[in-house]
Amino acid sequence: MKSDMSPRTREQNEEIRKQRKQEILQAAIRVYVDKGYSASEMGDIASQAGLAHGLVYYYFKNKKALFRELYEVMMEESRQFTKTFFEQEGSVFELFKNYAHIVCERVLEDPAIPRFYMRISLDLQHLYTPEEFSPFEWVKNFMNPMTLAIEKGIGQGTIQQGDANLMAMQFWGSVSQGMNYLDQVQQELIAQGIPETAQKEQLKKILDQVVESSVSLFKPQ
Repeated sequence: MKSDMSPRTREQNEEIRKQRKQEILQAAIRVYVDKGYSASEMGDIASQAGLAHGLVYYYFKNKKALFRELYEVMMEESRQFTKTFFEQEGSVFELFKNYAHIVCERVLEDPAIPRFYMRISLDLQHLYTPEEFSPFEWVKNFMNPMTLAIEKGIGQGTIQQGDANLMAMQFWGSVSQGMNYLDQVQQELIAQGIPETAQKEQLKKILDQVVESSVSLFKPQ
């Protein structure tokens, strides 16, 4: 009689390995947002992921290695999304409006992700030496697609004349502050026990205001 317990293929093992790592990294985001880097323990992350503690060490040798990989994965996803987004055709002004709307909406759908981004910059000294990593270089790389899009928009006449690098920084600064504010307001509304429909209505108004404010500097005079 043939057994159904045939050994897994290398591809299946690799898929399981990827899935486990993803589960651990997702759990690490939740623990980090709740506790910060110093107080986050590998055991907390394992519990959050619903895995045996020893299994986390099988994938990551220590907390620093885990958070370095998490940071690099998150930042690369963010950079890649931004690059692909601003390579789209159409009105550059509308592209910036849509981008601001999408990233702000994410705050309301999954607050842990933007909170991670907001806090992790304060903990980079625990993960890297200055020689290993330059936050300034990363930000410049991340914002380059925005700068190129602004230059294109100036050429189109859909964006006013100006220093494209500065305008990209001003836009991202405005969006980041707006995301932070949306998160704070959402937390307050939940704490006050405001009904979900009323919450959504109020948050939508703020989100629209953040978007309009962020792109206001682009409007041709």
